Amino acid sequence: MNIIDRYRSWNTKRKTRKYFHNISRAINSRLEGGRQTREKWEKQFSWYEGIMIHRSEFRNKDVMESLKLIRDLNPTASMAIWNFLRLSNTGHELECLKPTGSNDKQGLDYINDLAKRVGALYGGGTDQLINVLHLTAFTQGAICLEVELNEGLNDVVDFHAVDPTSVDFRKDKETGEIQLVQKQSDGTYKVLNREQVFYQPLDPDIGDPYGRSPILPVLQVVFFQTEVLKDLKAVAHNQGHARFDISIVEESILKNIPPSIASQGEQAVRQFVGKYISDIETAFNKLKPDDNFIHPDSVKVEMTGGTNGKSMDATALINIINQQLVASLKQLPILLGLNETSTETHGTVQWQIYVAGIESIQRGVKRVIERAYNVALQVQGKQSKARLTFNKLRTTDRFQDAQAEQIETNTWIARVTQGWADNNEASNAVVGHDAVAEPQAPVSASTAIARSRRVQVKRQPKTRADDTEDEYVKEMQGDWVPEVAVLTTKAADDFYNLLQNQVEAYISRLEEADTPPTRVLIDVHRFMYSNNRKDLSDVPKSFIDWIKSNILTDEGEQLELWDAAGFDWMEQSAKIAGMYNIMEIDTELVFDDTDDDFLRSLSDRSRRAVELIQGVTDEHVIMALWDVAFEGQYSVTKAANALREDFAFSKGRARTIARTEMVGAARTGQWHSDKQSGMVIGKKWRAALQDRTREGHRKADEDPAVLLDQPFYVENGEGQLEPLMFPGDTSLGASADNVINCRCWYKRILEGEEHLLEGGE
Repeated sequence: MNIIDRYRSWNTKRKTRKYFHNISRAINSRLEGGRQTREKWEKQFSWYEGIMIHRSEFRNKDVMESLKLIRDLNPTASMAIWNFLRLSNTGHELECLKPTGSNDKQGLDYINDLAKRVGALYGGGTDQLINVLHLTAFTQGAICLEVELNEGLNDVVDFHAVDPTSVDFRKDKETGEIQLVQKQSDGTYKVLNREQVFYQPLDPDIGDPYGRSPILPVLQVVFFQTEVLKDLKAVAHNQGHARFDISIVEESILKNIPPSIASQGEQAVRQFVGKYISDIETAFNKLKPDDNFIHPDSVKVEMTGGTNGKSMDATALINIINQQLVASLKQLPILLGLNETSTETHGTVQWQIYVAGIESIQRGVKRVIERAYNVALQVQGKQSKARLTFNKLRTTDRFQDAQAEQIETNTWIARVTQGWADNNEASNAVVGHDAVAEPQAPVSASTAIARSRRVQVKRQPKTRADDTEDEYVKEMQGDWVPEVAVLTTKAADDFYNLLQNQVEAYISRLEEADTPPTRVLIDVHRFMYSNNRKDLSDVPKSFIDWIKSNILTDEGEQLELWDAAGFDWMEQSAKIAGMYNIMEIDTELVFDDTDDDFLRSLSDRSRRAVELIQGVTDEHVIMALWDVAFEGQYSVTKAANALREDFAFSKGRARTIARTEMVGAARTGQWHSDKQSGMVIGKKWRAALQDRTREGHRKADEDPAVLLDQPFYVENGEGQLEPLMFPGDTSLGASADNVINCRCWYKRILEGEEHLLEGGE
């Protein structure tokens, strides 16, 4: 038996022992397979294919219809529904994500197009369909949606909202599966496909898959309210209007009985009195509203009822009913026009609870809509998943949030100041990422405190152990170098992300534009046999125009993105260099990083840099696509690969940009801090004097010193002299040849060293 057979034998024995061990444990612990308990609806006897799961008497179709009626006719219930629908559907966002988690643009375009045409019965559009589902959930406590596919099963016809009371659940006798069924006109039940018909209950009870209506208690309150209003109507009818109180004065009638009648006895007197009263009644009944009263002394007329009458005060009873309505409709009193005194804190808590209720119903609608969209993507052959996100309802006051955030920030500042936490720990707690610069003194601090703080910063470790310094920058000289070297590494990562976003945007447009038009391809073929491909001058104008109108269509937007990112990093670098530089001159001095000239120069530098960067990017895009076209058999795939592999979008270029701009910005901060000090009068160009040092920069190293506010004149790659206020400066028009990856610097000439300006040593 070889080693493989022995291993197999050992493995089989091990699995056998494990199997019997598990059985032994199960026997010893008396475990049993299968379900031991039963649902109450499983006890019923059924001749049919399955056991029906009946709705409770309070959730049957008749009750739901009553709820719909009350919802639409009762003013308070109608207002509650109105409020809920407007607050629950304030807008949403759709996303389409690939299995890798990245965005699927084509999938998103498809479901966005689908969103415009679903819910055709309700006017079309997912927004309207969501309103219908929210209304169903709030009224009936359940959501039901069907996805209708075409005959070819390759596209969606529509999404249909289904009345939850029209479907039922039953358990299949043979398989034990819980099925969703719908009763047909012939009395049979059709089993619905759970992959296309989705039922989402709201707060279901044990053993009841149908869900519970949030507003079911309103039935009892409204019925009671109706009876009370009927009683109040009768009371108002009887007591709300003033009426005549007509009385007959008996003594007056008896005195006026004719003697002939009185002599006839009691019966004759009774008849006379009866006729007398009847005549009075008839006379009053015949009176018109504007008739005057004329009557004998035997008749007395007064008023009763109306404003003079008293009745039970119904206000307390109405208030009780209103409280019951508010509770049963899950509403806030103020939303129903019922103002109740409440503290601000209690009001905020009540609103948060109300919003939480809305969000719980939104989650049910979200699940159903997402499942429907996923079916739509599936029949399109896509594995991507849809994600729907409702716009958040604000539950807190922005001013209070800002105050709380300010207090928390100040607390972390105090911790860093006291040495209880480091700068990165505080930064992660406050803004979610490592600090991008060393702590700065508070604005309100005095000059002495600010200076003390800067000296303290200088003595502390400048970087964390996990911060990586740029290899190119860290070889330079200066106290600011380690921190700027770390910032350069981070800036390079940021710039690389920008470049990657750019190339993906360009590739997306390539895919949309497809192959260039025939006229452009004809020009390409003509150039293939008559020209080379050295630079842009060799590319047909029609080809360049096609790229600019189809691919490079957002130059302004790209410039803004680069300007925002570039200025942020450059500002940090310039401020750090300026701070350390001025302390080297005099520790009593403080660099003013809010100086207008300083900030304006940084802003101008950033704008010049991004225009150069984007210009180079555009040129590389045109040349990369031209190379593909020049080789013949142009295709979108080849073009996309060419862009992805081009240096313009590489990490190497991102590093070059970061090094050039961060060092140049640091030199800007140095020059402005020298100027602010009032002690620097001149400067002497110093070259790095390495193998890669430019020839023009070597020559500048031999030139005499100049005044601080005068430029150096340095040869570019073509031997032409260009003015620079300091190494890396572009404010006077220096070309890229003179600034890219430049590590030159200048030596300060201070007051009292005037002889150095005259060529002395």
